Amino acid sequence: MKIYEDASGVRLKERSRAIAIGVFDGVHRGHRKILRQMLRHSRRFGLVPMAVTFDPHPLKVLARPKKHEALMSLSHRLRLFEKMGIAETFVIRFTRAFSGMSRGRFLSDLLLGRLGLGALSVGYDFRFGRGGLGDLEFLRKESRERKFHFSASKPLKVAGRIISSTEIRRLIVSGDLRMASRMLGRPVSVYGTVIHGRGRGGRRGFPTANLNPHHETIPPAGVYAVRGDLGGRWVEGVLHIGPRPTYDDRQRSVEVHFLNFSQGLYGKDVELVFLKKLRPIRKFKDPLELAQAIKKDILRAGRLFTLQKSFLQV
Repeated sequence: MKIYEDASGVRLKERSRAIAIGVFDGVHRGHRKILRQMLRHSRRFGLVPMAVTFDPHPLKVLARPKKHEALMSLSHRLRLFEKMGIAETFVIRFTRAFSGMSRGRFLSDLLLGRLGLGALSVGYDFRFGRGGLGDLEFLRKESRERKFHFSASKPLKVAGRIISSTEIRRLIVSGDLRMASRMLGRPVSVYGTVIHGRGRGGRRGFPTANLNPHHETIPPAGVYAVRGDLGGRWVEGVLHIGPRPTYDDRQRSVEVHFLNFSQGLYGKDVELVFLKKLRPIRKFKDPLELAQAIKKDILRAGRLFTLQKSFLQV
């Protein structure tokens, strides 16, 4: 997937594009409905499929107080776009200055002038331009006058609730990964970079990969059975999230022990997919008792993985 990361001076008009615009934080079922519509436009009208997204999240810049937590990092978003078969992504660096651009200039200069807009897909609540004046009514009118195809997706609901990034984040933080997965349309996962840890796991016979999840929303503290995507190779593992009270270490760690895997991972990006919470975090009387608990965690996770494999083979 080709990624363009700066709006200033980039001109791509030589190819007409089917474009989907949004933050797409979480790339949940509602977002994928918009992105799939864009891909259909691409195939039907012979256009290049492109996602246009924003970083940081506009609410991070404009909200008062400026306290907005993202559901996932930009790199995770881009990874999911690529898996969907999107050929190009245009990342707009969102600033206060950019937020002052008029709706007309955004449409004329950026979408039509630079990106060669031929078809546009957005969500039911999409607004853009200074003061949020660029709404669906404006886009429908402009699409008729400027001759580009336009579609706006209706909201999707799960259990009577509209799917939204805010609701999914609340569910993950509260530990309701089952409902969060239903809204996402896939299991909850976290994406990050492997960093150096304290090496305690390796000394106890359970080497771990410590993950820096960047700006990802993390489930509550606990021990989880997970699967890790290591560049296309899936490996089963046991994940620890939270403090390490046995060592009187209050700092939160996100570290995973992969089963039957011993290759070095420092500096590499890993996606961890949550399968089931095995137990809460607790303080053990000494490292030896902790090691025994980890062995039990690995056995429980192993039985879960075996059960899932058997189910899939039926």
